[in-house]
Amino acid sequence: MSIVKMKGRTTEDAIKSALEVLKTDKENVDIRIITEGEPGVLGVFGGKEAEVEVKMKMDIAEEAKNILQDVLDKMGFIANVYIQDNTEEGVSLDIKGDDLSRIIGKDGATLSSLQYLVSVMANKGKEKRKRVEVDCGGYRKKQERRVEKIASETAEEVEISGKEIELPPMNARERRIVHMAIKNLPKVSSYSIGEKNDRRVVVSPKKP
Repeated sequence: MSIVKMKGRTTEDAIKSALEVLKTDKENVDIRIITEGEPGVLGVFGGKEAEVEVKMKMDIAEEAKNILQDVLDKMGFIANVYIQDNTEEGVSLDIKGDDLSRIIGKDGATLSSLQYLVSVMANKGKEKRKRVEVDCGGYRKKQERRVEKIASETAEEVEISGKEIELPPMNARERRIVHMAIKNLPKVSSYSIGEKNDRRVVVSPKKP
């Protein structure tokens, strides 16, 4: 049980009862007051009990997983969400099941939108934000290897020819992969040009 609704003579009484049911302390929960309650006549007759909703605070990883699963369910996709990695810096989720191609979308567009949505919702109101990455059946890993291969082959060609090469337009994630793949190479470097959907990476020889 991670959420309970409880009534009491006062909101504090209701909260105390809810904490006893959840077997936790106040700092570990989020509290929503449904009704403040009203005292009765002479403190006895009539009146209205206070009611609260007390919910256990979740780790961002678990919250992100639940949010994504709920979104997929409401969209009618047959899929399950799993936590792949959870560190201080970020959370990695992976989607497995049917409808994977529809969840990924053209060039990963639907998957990227889901990732953005889940990241915003899971980090809302949190003091410390975490990066949230969403993969689907290993799609992003495959794309990462593909882009790394392009970067490696392009770097080798630039090193041999001594001439810079302009790669096709890429999204921010793909450009970052190229830059990271080339970052520590001794004879080539990279930079980005263009605007919005036309933004691309240029691989060039390092000046002596």
